[in-house]
Amino acid sequence: MRATVPVGRFLVAATLAVLVAGGLAFAAAAGFPAPRTSPQSVAAPSPVPRDVPVQQASRSRTPLAVKPLRTLVTPDLMVTTRAPLTQQQLSRILALRGITWTSTISTGAVRVGHRAVNAMAVDPSSFRAFTPRETARSDALWTAVARGDLAASYAAKLPLGSTVHVFGRHDADARIGAVAAYDLPGSALVMSRARGREIGLALNTVILAAPERRLGRLEGEIRDAVGRHVVFAELRPATIVDRRPATYRELYQLSAGYCPGLSWKVLAAIGQVESGHGRNVGPSSAGALGPMQFMPATWAAYGVDGDGDGKADIMSPYDAVPAAALYLCRNGAGRGGQALYDAIFNYNHADWYVREVLALAAEYA
Repeated sequence: MRATVPVGRFLVAATLAVLVAGGLAFAAAAGFPAPRTSPQSVAAPSPVPRDVPVQQASRSRTPLAVKPLRTLVTPDLMVTTRAPLTQQQLSRILALRGITWTSTISTGAVRVGHRAVNAMAVDPSSFRAFTPRETARSDALWTAVARGDLAASYAAKLPLGSTVHVFGRHDADARIGAVAAYDLPGSALVMSRARGREIGLALNTVILAAPERRLGRLEGEIRDAVGRHVVFAELRPATIVDRRPATYRELYQLSAGYCPGLSWKVLAAIGQVESGHGRNVGPSSAGALGPMQFMPATWAAYGVDGDGDGKADIMSPYDAVPAAALYLCRNGAGRGGQALYDAIFNYNHADWYVREVLALAAEYA
């Protein structure tokens, strides 16, 4: 999460705290080991094979340029209009307060053989950031999409490397160049915008991130901008911390619900390493902030309103701990094993850091 900057590790006899006076004051809590002294770092499941999250068919053509992945983005809302979006409507949406990341999409139902599937025509460079980590990081996949291949979801059950006939407003033959997980509604078949125009898909959808906004209020503003004929798909994880927990332990336990399969003990270990459960909230020398030490740019993509107070506050443990769970989950932590190791490594790029977090997690009762 931060650039690796070794600093002195805090020493405490008991590591979790009670909540008092609207903040976290520290008192002894049973069941948590005293941390060892060591350097401190700064820094909806898919039915897919765990060992092959992205499958790519071989191809010898020269790759097309696709912009490199800069960050992963947690989608909050998908907005779909019944009629094609006009440029004026799109501009009104993008001008709304608090929207930090967007990608425009052409969607519609098409037929592949005798089956109807939901298709998306996307800009690979912007859309990839909204997909799960393994999918987003596959340059080969998004290059194949830019080239004109189709990238199917596992649920679509279309043979990798096969050529299929797609029936839309117009018909076209296309190759299944990749199979991957997208975790987004309507994404059985992903293609480039050029391929979408060829089969007659219309630009009618915007996927966006707006971590600081209440979705209900944002939806109302979007209706005002584009008219009443609009459908919303809320993608933001539901608020889990619906009350302010009495201890950090309880906060970690509740927040783990953002990532099925992730132990709360991993969150507790990261919280201990990063800030001593809120004792040292930064800024770090690299600019990281808060009890889970997020960089502001990462927070813009992953910030969560964990306690339902209407804002995602990087300094609030009620928001930062759920956000850390979500960040880990989007990087595969819920699958355990090597995927968990890789997710923690992505939080802070150091093998010693991962080993330290896992060792601390194993000590928690």
